[in-house]
Amino acid sequence: MPPTLPDGGQPLLMAGFVVALALYAATVATVAFRPAAGRLVMAAGVLAHVAALATRGVLIGYLPLTNKFESFATASLAVAIAAVIAWRPSRVHGAFLALVAVAALSAALAFPPVLGYPPPLMRTLWYPLHVPLSFLAYGLWTVAAAGALAWALDRDPVWLVRIHRLALQGFGLWSVAMVCGGVWGVLAWGAYFLWDPKVVWSVILWFHYATFVHVRLAPSLRTRPWVGPVLAGVGFAWVLVAYVGTSFFFGRSSHAF
Repeated sequence: MPPTLPDGGQPLLMAGFVVALALYAATVATVAFRPAAGRLVMAAGVLAHVAALATRGVLIGYLPLTNKFESFATASLAVAIAAVIAWRPSRVHGAFLALVAVAALSAALAFPPVLGYPPPLMRTLWYPLHVPLSFLAYGLWTVAAAGALAWALDRDPVWLVRIHRLALQGFGLWSVAMVCGGVWGVLAWGAYFLWDPKVVWSVILWFHYATFVHVRLAPSLRTRPWVGPVLAGVGFAWVLVAYVGTSFFFGRSSHAF
């Protein structure tokens, strides 16, 4: 266990996360009446969230991704950032993303918010590159899944373009994150690849979202508009398995947070 800093759960340090949670929850209510205004409310939540995580980072002198609390808090922030960037005034789309942000941040608050110095394993250039890029890919794929849900309800073809673009953007970030993770793996464990649950599921995710490239290039699949939304929905389920399942349900993993 890394050494802990005193007063890790002080109310002032937690205030930003509580404010962010309240604003994400308010986003759900806002989009029910004014979908376009929901973006501003979620953006305010992102600012509070960033400030809270940045404060923890300053206190430990490193990237605040050392425990379950910070991991879920970062996952929530990644979804919120992606949602604000790719926002579209849709009740279903906005509510889904806000609810995911609320769920992830609520999960974070269920764990002790202890401040801990990062262990030597994390003190490398590759960790701050590998992990944030992975979370941003998760966020983009969550927005793509929200678009798939919106398309299923209104059949607006604009969603199809957005789903493919977001999935491929996430795929690009994920590819870079895997390269950085491989280099980090050599430094940490002496191998680019391990038969570790999270590593295996990372490869599964890579191949799953690589299929979006095939969908765009295969003429027979371009005429089937449902393929992209289905892939985005299934991909979101795989993201949950890769992120949560491999840490809590698949036995001991070297990547468990």
